Amino acid sequence: MEDKTIYRLDDSISFRKCSLFECDQVTFGDCTNFSTTERNWTTYYGCNQDGIHFHCTKHPEIELEIKETKYYSSIYFCPKCHNSIEIENPMELKSKCLRMLNIPAFKEAKLVRLDDWYIHEIKEKVKDDSGYWVTTNVKTDKDGDTIIVVYVGHKDSNEKAQFFIKPEKGQLTSDHKDMDPAKVLSKIEVYFKDRKLTQEFDD
Repeated sequence: MEDKTIYRLDDSISFRKCSLFECDQVTFGDCTNFSTTERNWTTYYGCNQDGIHFHCTKHPEIELEIKETKYYSSIYFCPKCHNSIEIENPMELKSKCLRMLNIPAFKEAKLVRLDDWYIHEIKEKVKDDSGYWVTTNVKTDKDGDTIIVVYVGHKDSNEKAQFFIKPEKGQLTSDHKDMDPAKVLSKIEVYFKDRKLTQEFDD
């Protein structure tokens, strides 16, 4: 049996996604307010509520019924506890439900800043004829600021130098636990909006 999920909106209203939430189907599933269309000699069912159905929070198994519809609002009620709820803008309530559904979907989403001074992430390792390679990775620190990690190494060694560029803080640092940068670089320069940072290395 397919698992069912009821999402709590507030103390009065909860909601669910019906079987027709994603798209029209050839069966109506658990949708309780649908219409039909004929396409290519096949009957398709579509939800009249955009796939969102309101339930009673006190009795989540009970779907709210429409008691009265006004010009700009609707009154829903629970047939079990007889609680009446006036919803001034049902479309906005559906939008609120959709925004809540997006929270878990985007919780782990990658944040991309489009400021003109951010560096695009390089996903592959870049080499040149000398045998040196550079790899970058974009991360976020505990303050929510961007960290651009730059790794530099040589094909004949497993060691690497590691630099941390923090655009919001205007910082350039390196990890002293890694290889001495002087073995692969003589100088590194980073340009920020209001400054240029230079580090030179003596072998």
